[in-house]
Formats: sequence, C-alpha cells, structure tokens
Amino acid sequence: MTTLQTRYARAVAQLALLWAGALLAASAWAAGIHEEGYLLEADTWRSEVAGAPSADWPVDSWYRLSLADRSVEVRKARPSEPDDADPDSSFYVRVPGTRLKEGLRPKYRFSHLILQPAIGKQYELMLGKTRFSFTVESDERGTQYSISYGGETYQYPLGLPAAATLIHAVADLDADAMPDFLVEVGDELYLLLSTRAVPGTNMPSAQLVAMGGC
Repeated sequence: MTTLQTRYARAVAQLALLWAGALLAASAWAAGIHEEGYLLEADTWRSEVAGAPSADWPVDSWYRLSLADRSVEVRKARPSEPDDADPDSSFYVRVPGTRLKEGLRPKYRFSHLILQPAIGKQYELMLGKTRFSFTVESDERGTQYSISYGGETYQYPLGLPAAATLIHAVADLDADAMPDFLVEVGDELYLLLSTRAVPGTNMPSAQLVAMGGC
C-alpha cells in the first residue's frame, strides 16, 4: 500500500462507524458516482505535491482556498507552478468532477470570525439572496451537520461522538448560489460542497488528509 493510501485509509476509518448507517449514500460513492476528494494544508501541499513529482498524488484539478475575514480567495493551483508566497492558512482542495469559481468569494460573516455552533440550535441565515439553515447534533452516536436550502435538507455525519466543532467559512465556492461549508470536527477538517450533495445523507466532498506517521 502506498503512503498516500495508508494515510487516507486511517482518516476514512475514523468515519466508518458513522457511515455504516448511511449505506445508501456510501454505496453511491463506491459505485463511482463520487470520487474521493482531497484537502491539504499549505505546508503539506508544498512538501508532498508541489515539492517533487509523486505517483501518490494527482496533479490536475487542484484549487487553493485562502481564508480572509470577509471572503475566501479561490484560485487554480498547479504543482508545476508552486507559489512560495502562499500563506500558511491556505488550503488546497481537489474534488474530481467539480469546478470552483475563481476569485474572491464572499463569506457569511458570523459575529466571530470562526463560529462554534451551539449543539441542537437551528441557525437561520442568508448568503447573498439564498436563505439557508443548519443544525449541529453531537452526542454518543457521533457529530452531524444538517444543512437546509432550496426546500431540501442535506445531512453529513462527520466525526467522533461528542466532538467539538467549528465553522471556518460558509461561502458559495462552486457558483451555484448555494452555501458551501468548511467545518472542523474534532481534529478533522471537512469541505461540504452543495454541488456534490443529494437530499438525505452525504459524505463530505473532501476531508483533510492526515499527514502523520504510518
């Protein structure tokens, strides 16, 4: 097994118990409807992807996400053209079959730059002209985000039981006028793209790949 496969397998294993209850959604992904997405921190991108060619990593369809107070800057990223000026707070994402909108994408502005949502509270918000809401549940069964817009609800079982969670950004990254979420659950970071979601239970569009030892 390659190094990438080992690291990714360990990250996915943390969600296996929660995803077992979402067999229908998982089966759709296994059938090839959704190919795995990758989410990397800036230093990992520089050392593992842009630093030297590697068969472990794909080289196309990457985007850089740089978070600011009011926006998320989205730009295409090519391993052959690394940018040494990239801030360490940037993330690199690759979600096959999904195109992100380049440029500054306005963020929903919470009262604090990062929101720690109250468990069980429903938040009713507006992003541009789109109304949306979300609720976070976290108990002994796990942590789940339920996001509603356009008359549908999209559920994401994302982490370990009773895990702390933060929202780093809500913005329309894929230009469909619907909210996309960058959230942290426990020690894991997840990207939830609206264009990859179906009503009901979903897996995350991308998960931060743990780069610790094997």
